[in-house]
Amino acid sequence: MSFAQPIYLWTLLGLLVPIAIHLWSKKEAKTIKIGSVQLLSESTSKQSSSIQLNEWWLLVLRMFIIGLITLVLAKPQWYASITNSSLTYIVEPELLKNDDFMSRFADIDTNQEIRILCSNLPLAILDEEFTRDEEFMDYWALAAETNALKTDSIVVFTNGYSKGLKGARPETNHNIKWIILETSEVVIKPLIIYKNENDFQLFLGKSSSLRSEISNKQVVLGEDYALTTNSDSLLVSNSKSEQKVPVVVQKPLEIAFYYTDSLSTDKTYIEAALKALSKYLNRNIRVESMLDTEAIKNKNADLIIWLSTKPAPVYNQKILLLKKSVSNALIDKGEDDTIFYLTKRITPENAISERLTENLLHILDVNKEVEKLLGQIDKRLVTEEDLQTNYIEDSEKQTQLASFDINPYLWGVLFILLILERFIAYKRKQ
Repeated sequence: MSFAQPIYLWTLLGLLVPIAIHLWSKKEAKTIKIGSVQLLSESTSKQSSSIQLNEWWLLVLRMFIIGLITLVLAKPQWYASITNSSLTYIVEPELLKNDDFMSRFADIDTNQEIRILCSNLPLAILDEEFTRDEEFMDYWALAAETNALKTDSIVVFTNGYSKGLKGARPETNHNIKWIILETSEVVIKPLIIYKNENDFQLFLGKSSSLRSEISNKQVVLGEDYALTTNSDSLLVSNSKSEQKVPVVVQKPLEIAFYYTDSLSTDKTYIEAALKALSKYLNRNIRVESMLDTEAIKNKNADLIIWLSTKPAPVYNQKILLLKKSVSNALIDKGEDDTIFYLTKRITPENAISERLTENLLHILDVNKEVEKLLGQIDKRLVTEEDLQTNYIEDSEKQTQLASFDINPYLWGVLFILLILERFIAYKRKQ
């Protein structure tokens, strides 16, 4: 037995209270009724006093109640030993559908178990189909859940996708053995189609165990490409299958450009870079240029460029500010994802060497929908070393202990004893 709050054991000193009360309590004198005291003669009386316990049974009951209250406050827990399983296999949900792979578990020992690599690591039932609720596999978060397993060894069979490594490397009480089942599968899938006026630009995702990449091409409506009835998707047909790809109408990118006359040359270089981006992306980029004295607050634009030494108004959109510094980069990221700084004057040399056009493309982040869709088909793999957690050896005994809370039972006993004590005290007065 152990106590969750052992500090409350000091309240056992309260046992002295009923003892003190019983020591100093005086037994009531017995009254004898007589007719008259006229014939009684006066005599010398001797008084004696002593401290002695009385009513032992009531004293013991009250001390037991105080002791029981102490136990309730200290929250005792009773421990019972649990036998660990010798080996636990944890299998990624996708592998459960592979009959050839699952056949290796047909003759496992009774002291071994198979669990599924998903939230709460449930036990796998080989004859039942498992449906995974969560869309994303977070290997390290699931590895941290293995600390609750009562087992001596853990072996995890996984595809080992790189998208499953997020956050900090966790600490685990088990030295987990990761086994990655490598595959040569290459996935090529249409991701999205951008419609720009009458042009359709198809973005394709390609992913293998080594790399993922995006490509795009112009498509023309015809036998291989046909719009659906409501024009929100495009049917992409080939010799093997037909896929429906969502169509997104691309609106022109709106750029609000505020500048001062002394920086008009820098403005020219930035405008040239934006024109190059417009041609590269096959997307219209509208640039509205004004002097800094004509700045409009609450301007609705995809990007605000403030090319002036004057303080810029506060905008909620992305903004590129002029802020000279000793940074080697031409454009630095600011305090959050919406603020960027142009760190130096632009020249023909640094516009090319420090990739002004690429920096502006990064700020605009025009393909974020495409990159999110690519992440869904990402098949890149990590190594077993990449999956390893920080193993912290458990100094406790190998045999695990399970705790049982006995406080509800103590409350019941305490309630009964309090009623019994009040009943006895009442009868005593009678």
